[in-house]
Amino acid sequence: ELPRRYRTLFVCGAFGLGSSRQQDVEALRRFHDQLEPGGTLLLDAEVPYADARLWRYWRKEERASLPEPMPSPGKRRAASDGGEYALASRVLDVDPLEQRSSLEMRAELWRDGQLEAEETRRIDIHHYFADELRLMIERAGFRDLVVHGDHVEVEPTPDDDFVVFVATK
Repeated sequence: ELPRRYRTLFVCGAFGLGSSRQQDVEALRRFHDQLEPGGTLLLDAEVPYADARLWRYWRKEERASLPEPMPSPGKRRAASDGGEYALASRVLDVDPLEQRSSLEMRAELWRDGQLEAEETRRIDIHHYFADELRLMIERAGFRDLVVHGDHVEVEPTPDDDFVVFVATK
């Protein structure tokens, strides 16, 4: 419960990350509650089949090879404080029935050529197909729902990697 209501809420690249399906349903209800009457929700979601690395593991034969080994960290990127950061990730598990994938992410901080800090965390990602998410948004109380493809104001196609939902309270 926030101290005020909003005219617009943007949810960009975050829906379904690190939460349960029940929490995602509750989040949509809370988004609705936090909007002013007539307010707008804009929510984007990557379609489950857009990430070929994860999509292949929806097949039983491919899941047998999980978890993936942790790859070497990627190229280090310079930060404004003089440090360098590197990231690596691996797929731990994919459950197509739950439409969930579990990844392990490793971040490294390097300074003057020496590894200064390293952190490894797990993240669960819930995947939603467009029609499923449309129904969830409507069930949360939103109306006048419009769906766009790939962040442009056009109808989504099967070739789009993202769908964007625009809905009114």
